[in-house]
Amino acid sequence: MQNQDLSARHFTSSAIHIVEQLWQRAADRSMSTAATEQTVPMLALWSILRWERKVGLVALERMGVEVDVVARDVDHALRAASTKFRRQMGPPKLQTLPSGQRGIVVDHDAPLAPLLASAEHEALGLNHSYVGTEHLLLAIVQLADTRLREVLDRHRIVYDRVREAVVEVLQS
Repeated sequence: MQNQDLSARHFTSSAIHIVEQLWQRAADRSMSTAATEQTVPMLALWSILRWERKVGLVALERMGVEVDVVARDVDHALRAASTKFRRQMGPPKLQTLPSGQRGIVVDHDAPLAPLLASAEHEALGLNHSYVGTEHLLLAIVQLADTRLREVLDRHRIVYDRVREAVVEVLQS
C-alpha cells in the first residue's frame, strides 16, 4: 500500500506506519505469504501493541488490559498460524510473469483491503475525518479470526468495551 494512497484516504501517520510495516514484520518472523495474508489483523494488533503509543493503545491500557501479556499471546498465535500455514501450503508456487520470467507474485494490497475498509468505516461511525490507530484497533477486533478471537476473549477485549474506551480517550 502506497503512503500517498493512505494519506489521500486521511490515514494518520501512525496508522500508515502500522499498515506499511505489516509485511516487513511478517518477513522478520519468516512468515509465508499465505500466513501473512491470513493474519493481517493479528499482525496489525501486534504492531499497535509493540510499536505505537497512540489512542488505540491508550484505550486498551485504560480498559485495564495488560498490553505486554496480550502482545505475548498474539505473538504465540502468530507463530502457530505461521507454522500451520507452512505445513499446509508447502513451498511457494512460482508463476510465469508477462516478461516470461518465473517468480513468486505477492499482492500486498488485497489482504489489507478488508482491514482498511473496516477502519475507514469505524472512523466514519465516530464522525472522524481521519483514520488513526484507534480505528485500526476497532477494525481488528471486528475482523478477528478464530485464533485472534480466542486471545481477545481471554483478555476481555470486546468491541463495545474498546469503542467505549476509545471515545473516552478522545474526549479527555
